[in-house]
Amino acid sequence: MTRTLADLDWPVRTAHLELRPGTSEDAEAVWPWHRLPEVQKWTTTLNTTLADHQRWWDAMLPSCVVGLQDGTIVAAGKLERQDAWSQADMRAQAAGQQAEIGWVLDPAVQGRGLGTEFAAALRDLAFDGFGVRRIEASCFAENLASRRVMEKIGLRLEGVFLEESLHRSGRWLDGASYAMLARERGAQR
Repeated sequence: MTRTLADLDWPVRTAHLELRPGTSEDAEAVWPWHRLPEVQKWTTTLNTTLADHQRWWDAMLPSCVVGLQDGTIVAAGKLERQDAWSQADMRAQAAGQQAEIGWVLDPAVQGRGLGTEFAAALRDLAFDGFGVRRIEASCFAENLASRRVMEKIGLRLEGVFLEESLHRSGRWLDGASYAMLARERGAQR
């Protein structure tokens, strides 16, 4: 059976956060900080109105996880099960064998280790909850804060891809891809 977010045990508690699946109502709570220029600099979707943000948020709900601190959402993330690439005759065995994780943090709480704590929880949910064999995370290579989080939670740099990503600044930026195998995580424990 392929597990989804709805199949996992919620809430998940870390040292400073409580994680749960995102809800449609969370869009409005996230909007004040998600729309800030320092957040939008690195996000893939630019929503200029709350209505646009709500539509985008609702479309992302099947893979959305939020992190709360003292009842306030301070992190929003993605935990999306994916099929591994395979030869055509191996598709059934590759189905759902990996996951992509991603995160955005309220700038008001940055610098306290919460981004790392949230990303580590997403990693653990992917491996322990979904039972995937591999996770991936990617970012613009210039997003050093995100890259540091990936490294802190044990992901290894798989590649930097030159000028592969068109940024909304109009510049072609390098992309960075990180990953971890379940067996690598086991060796780190």
